[in-house]
Amino acid sequence: MIVPELVATIPLFSDLPLSSQRALGSVMHQQAYRPGQYLVQQNGATEGLFAVRDGRVRLARIGPDSREQVLTTCGPGAIFNLEALFDGGTTPLNARALSQVRALLLPAADVVPLLHEHPAIALLLLRELSAAQRELMLLLEDLRFRSVRGRLARVLLREAPDGKATMTQQELAERAGTVREIAGRTLRDMQQAGLVRLQRGQVVVLDVERLKAVVEEGE
Repeated sequence: MIVPELVATIPLFSDLPLSSQRALGSVMHQQAYRPGQYLVQQNGATEGLFAVRDGRVRLARIGPDSREQVLTTCGPGAIFNLEALFDGGTTPLNARALSQVRALLLPAADVVPLLHEHPAIALLLLRELSAAQRELMLLLEDLRFRSVRGRLARVLLREAPDGKATMTQQELAERAGTVREIAGRTLRDMQQAGLVRLQRGQVVVLDVERLKAVVEEGE
């Protein structure tokens, strides 16, 4: 059993009534993962909804050609595997720990009974599912219509709210749907243009407005 105060540390659940937080806590439990360990694997049985407490998790899909498309990386407060809760299907993605991770798990078998008793939770999950659908549409748009430069600019703007994206060039390449060599060459061009500064394991955003323009232009 998870105490309501711990449930409330997950932003999605923080504004729920105390009764709903208690109900969530009564069925959730905490799990720990080592770096490199999979929390869930694509096409596996659906365990439930995960909420990250500590650490970072990479979400990705493996295509028919065995290539990996990284969808996002998520940190404390993020939830994932929502898509697999309601249709009885398998897990649609791989979730792998990039560091030591602690996560709260809401078991799939407990979700529907919980939602019948607490409609406020159902509304929150529906809102989160809609947001995930929007993110997927943006990813598809990026891969179809934007250059590598435009895709990298979008990832940097999303991952560097404080001006620094703590990601390796390999991670940036995966997020942008390209290979490390092309991402590295593009990032060096962006550095020469004064948009970013490259540091070890980090990319510092120097000009947010010009990066936004790169995203809008799609070039």
